Amino acid sequence: PGARQLVNHRHISINNDIVDIPSYNCEPGDIITIGNKQKSQSIVTKNINSFQKLKIPSHLTFDSTQLR
Repeated sequence: PGARQLVNHRHISINNDIVDIPSYNCEPGDIITIGNKQKSQSIVTKNINSFQKLKIPSHLTFDSTQLR
């Protein structure tokens, strides 16, 4: 539910286009980023810190400095 809310509230961009549809289908090579608003970045950073122990699947990459 938290991820859907982030998308619904327009905190997420895919290939520099804001996405507000939780069922959006990503394609290989798409770049998913967090909005530039402080609130967006704060929410995501808090979640990243809470779930650092989880392993990212091998077919995905994550840049924690750019939140993408």
